[in-house]
Amino acid sequence: MNIENYQIELEFDGDKAFNYVQDQLDIGFRIPGTEERENCTQYFISKFLDIDSSFSYLLHNFTIFSTECQNILFKLNEEKDNIFILGTHYDSRAKATRDSNTEDRLKPVPGANDGASGSAVLIELARVLYAQKDYLSSEIWFLFFDAEDQGGNGMPGWDWIEGSEQFVNSIDAFYDSTVENIEGMILLDMVGGPNLRFINEQYSTSSLLDELFAVGRKLGYTNEFPSNPVSNSIIDDHIAFLNQGIPSADLIINFWDNPSWPYHHTTEDVISHISNYSLDVTGKTVEQFIYNNYIIDPLFTYQGNHPWGTDLSIPDVQIIIILGVVIGIAGIAIVIAISIKKLVKKRKVIS
Repeated sequence: MNIENYQIELEFDGDKAFNYVQDQLDIGFRIPGTEERENCTQYFISKFLDIDSSFSYLLHNFTIFSTECQNILFKLNEEKDNIFILGTHYDSRAKATRDSNTEDRLKPVPGANDGASGSAVLIELARVLYAQKDYLSSEIWFLFFDAEDQGGNGMPGWDWIEGSEQFVNSIDAFYDSTVENIEGMILLDMVGGPNLRFINEQYSTSSLLDELFAVGRKLGYTNEFPSNPVSNSIIDDHIAFLNQGIPSADLIINFWDNPSWPYHHTTEDVISHISNYSLDVTGKTVEQFIYNNYIIDPLFTYQGNHPWGTDLSIPDVQIIIILGVVIGIAGIAIVIAISIKKLVKKRKVIS
């Protein structure tokens, strides 16, 4: 995809985002139902109110197995009728189930990358996009999900992405669908580790994810947005939005088999394994993407994929290819059978 980025000085600061990661770790383990989780939501609120003391926000309370949980939504440019969502989860995992030390598998995960990194990027994006709010044609949501990371026995009986599913089930309470339109959603998950390499996440709306890759590559981040990325389908917070027909993309790394970042769901997901540069790359790419699509400038014509339509996932495409091959083989078989039948008849006539 060949695009031209809007020419503007990007203000996202990876050093500031790094500090926001550290702030969350200083709060403690942000496990659903804990005081630390509550303190973390208050921290987010304080950071947004530092940007603007009247920054609009809404709290979404829900319970999972009687545990109190809370999503937090901050809104920028509420007067606009079109909405774009930037999302992340902020809860940290209750158990380090992938730790190499079996004794540590019952300990909580610090969650520097898996939770805090995406949250830190959203805080810094709010700061830089607020400065441009009068020049943006869209409302921007900054959406922090609780209860994403407790599946797989993190907390007994819990499933993955509980918070985003709860939010989408109640989404009509947060906007007026008769006059407002949610155009798309970008999810950030594990975006702060060194040697950042984003994957081609297969559930994502490909036109949206492809555009993000093109924006990042145009900024010079060719290692972070590789031309031949690893592909995989990840159950993450964007799924609930996709199920509502909202184009969504997940910016996420290979966390299951990655020697550059082997700390997923372990006690080693700590600040020393966070890179200011990776945070900067992620933030600047999303910042540029927002300007490309929503900056108000009559002299700028952007050739992106907006509006991002629903599209076929790789599994869907593979099924179609397989069906095509099967139909093709069946067709050839029929032609051969008919030819043989005609030849037999001809031989009978000759004989």
